[in-house]
Amino acid sequence: MRRFLPIINIIAYVATLAVNFLSQSSSVLGIRPFPNTVAELGESRALFFLPAGYVFSIWGIIYLGLGAYVIYLGRAAQRDNPMIDKIGYWFLISSIGNVTWLALFLYDLVAVSTIAMLVILVSLIMIYLRLGIGRTPVSSRERWFVHIPFSIYLGWITVATVANIAAMLYVGGSVTSFLGISADIWAVVMMLVATALALIMLFTRRDIAYALVVVWAVFGIYARPFDTPVFAPVAGLNAGLVDTIALIVPLVILAAIGVFWFTRRNTGPAARMA
Repeated sequence: MRRFLPIINIIAYVATLAVNFLSQSSSVLGIRPFPNTVAELGESRALFFLPAGYVFSIWGIIYLGLGAYVIYLGRAAQRDNPMIDKIGYWFLISSIGNVTWLALFLYDLVAVSTIAMLVILVSLIMIYLRLGIGRTPVSSRERWFVHIPFSIYLGWITVATVANIAAMLYVGGSVTSFLGISADIWAVVMMLVATALALIMLFTRRDIAYALVVVWAVFGIYARPFDTPVFAPVAGLNAGLVDTIALIVPLVILAAIGVFWFTRRNTGPAARMA
């Protein structure tokens, strides 16, 4: 079955891309295959840990990167590339999870969709670890066409998983608090966790792409206005605190990237990735 993996991956990619396009096709094709869109559902809930709508344009970059991946490893010249075996069927599993999540979430089955989101997350973690991203020397082409696309994808899904869980709790009735902790504090905690993950990936995996995705996502929380009617149910909470942390976190991560880049440039070629 190994020889069919590149073909399977291409089919999985095209199918995922098609379903995602259909989910946003109402304004393009005049049809509405799903009762909602991700943006509509997101804007209907008073979730502090949810970025502004424009942030979701990162999916264009993700799918562009994944397209580069399936084409690069799908070529005959790459048939013996060990990356094919390392990724195995995990990309197919992530694609199935992606399509399943989209269908469940857009039908407002948020709790069940969280399971699908976790499937995507676990499959991407497996790909990340099996490829040894940030630790295994690879060529520039393999870094740009394989490693970086999966770094960006994993970074976004990490944040999206937290947002999905927040949506699940919100729909389940935990609008202003959960386990005795208010929603604004939870949002701050999750942003700090995201910061820690970004810094860990940066300094242990040399993964700038992952860190930049967290910057993009968290700044999107700052960019989303909290003074709209949607946020009336949580009007008594400290939205200003959420805004402040959502502004500080990207600056901290960007500063860390600057330190990392400067240090890396001064450690000599022996310490750099091939």
